[in-house]
Amino acid sequence: MMDWGELPGLFPGFPRSDRWLPLLQRHARLLAEAEPHTRVTSVEGPAFVQRHYAESLEILRISLEAAPTSNVLVDVGSGGGFPGLVMACVLPGTVCWLVEPLQKRARLLQSLAEALGLANVHVLARRAEEAGHGELRDAAELVTARAVAPLSEILEYTAPLAATGGLIALPKGSALPVELASAGNALAELRCLLRETTPMRPAISASIAVVLFEKVAATPPEYPRRPGIPRKRPL
Repeated sequence: MMDWGELPGLFPGFPRSDRWLPLLQRHARLLAEAEPHTRVTSVEGPAFVQRHYAESLEILRISLEAAPTSNVLVDVGSGGGFPGLVMACVLPGTVCWLVEPLQKRARLLQSLAEALGLANVHVLARRAEEAGHGELRDAAELVTARAVAPLSEILEYTAPLAATGGLIALPKGSALPVELASAGNALAELRCLLRETTPMRPAISASIAVVLFEKVAATPPEYPRRPGIPRKRPL
């Protein structure tokens, strides 16, 4: 299993590991302290660094290789900050929005950002369907989400938040081929194209790939549909 000291070597493209690595370690300690009242993960022990921190950084690495500039990033369903708050630690010049519908977790995210001194982090305590019709619509060069849901559902949450020409980066496991095969209508409706699918490096995950979609035109105004509908009736 992975330990903290391996992260700088795995991600040499992220400068100032002397800054971001202590931030990530402190984030982990703060999450542990918060666990009695706000639980955000079931992953414990040796897998914790790999599953949450290395995988979050790998999503970012793959995304930035495809599109090196990201001035605004939006993470949908941030939970305890994976991957959005982790990304904010290594991208101090990027405005990072964490969209989290559960008020308890949103408050935790806000307190984490303040404790870590991350002035580039903003927390939006709303459902993704509401965020997609608000100030973040068409705003981000990069949108991420680790939500466990089919692509046709996640794309409706994330695509409205991406700027035209922006990327949507979604980590997916073994169900990816089936999900891609059924996501054609969602891609067409939401004006997105599959750009590439890149497996994570084996040292980080042997089963997860990052799927990158490009938003090629403005999202039609009727999307996202009202809360709950994307889950009940995916495109």
